[in-house]
Amino acid sequence: PVGLARAGAVLSIGTAADQAAFRALWGHAIVCQHLTATLRPLQTGMDWAGTRVLAFAGIGHPEKFFATLRNLGADVLRAEALDDHQRLSTALMNRLDREARSLAAQLVTTEKDAARLPMAFRARVVTLPVRLEFDDPAGMAALLASVVPQQP
Repeated sequence: PVGLARAGAVLSIGTAADQAAFRALWGHAIVCQHLTATLRPLQTGMDWAGTRVLAFAGIGHPEKFFATLRNLGADVLRAEALDDHQRLSTALMNRLDREARSLAAQLVTTEKDAARLPMAFRARVVTLPVRLEFDDPAGMAALLASVVPQQP
């Protein structure tokens, strides 16, 4: 709430219901531009329907990642919520890999976590990429243009 008074813009991310809840709670305090967006899975051609997965994520709200996989039809046999930015040690990855194999499941994680995987595990873990979709892309472009110097 303190930061809102100094903000040049606010970006809220979530579903229509999330946006309505955010506006109800904070709308009165937002006196600057308010942009909205949704995080959506990138269509890669992979059919998640029925895919048995052991999912793991070290992000702020890992349950959102697990819900996204379920919404895509994945059979999430186990969801391992890690601490945000948790180190993906070889010991941790060996444990997850053994468990995934015992469940006949595919290891799946976020792009953020995949970037921190030990090299030996990068080929064994599938990543679910997501992209931020702005409800008003032109508004976001204008905001960025107002703060980022333009190259001649």
